[in-house]
Amino acid sequence: MAQDRRLAAAAPGEVIEGRAVTLGLARVLAFSGGNLDEPGWPHRNLHTDAEKARDAGLPAIIASGTQTEGLLLGLMVGLFGRAWHSTGRIEAKFTRPVRVGETIQPMARLVSRTAEAGGERILLDIWCRNQDGTEVMVGQASGLFLPAGARQP
Repeated sequence: MAQDRRLAAAAPGEVIEGRAVTLGLARVLAFSGGNLDEPGWPHRNLHTDAEKARDAGLPAIIASGTQTEGLLLGLMVGLFGRAWHSTGRIEAKFTRPVRVGETIQPMARLVSRTAEAGGERILLDIWCRNQDGTEVMVGQASGLFLPAGARQP
């Protein structure tokens, strides 16, 4: 998997947008409900069952935070290529739950580039936003960006 040219050409402060995904009910249930062929599917939890969500103090089921984080990690793999798996670091927190039906888009802003053996360590501010522009996850990530033509690990 190649690194993303947008990151190679980005200047500090530049924002890179990932692909927006709508977390509809089917997608949320498929992610959080367990194996589709298990008896009693979906598993009952606050991501699949309205009663369990109410018991947890929520007005309705919500998407798993891991599902939102996966969208952000997908952007990182796309930007850094396979090097992300061995050189990537991420620190993030969730700022609000994601409701079923929201569209979530992962985002990254280039903070800095630092020379490092084998390439450049790139630091990014990262976040996921919903269709209204509200941040639902924020943090920072870094990874090693390899020179053009370098062999990916």
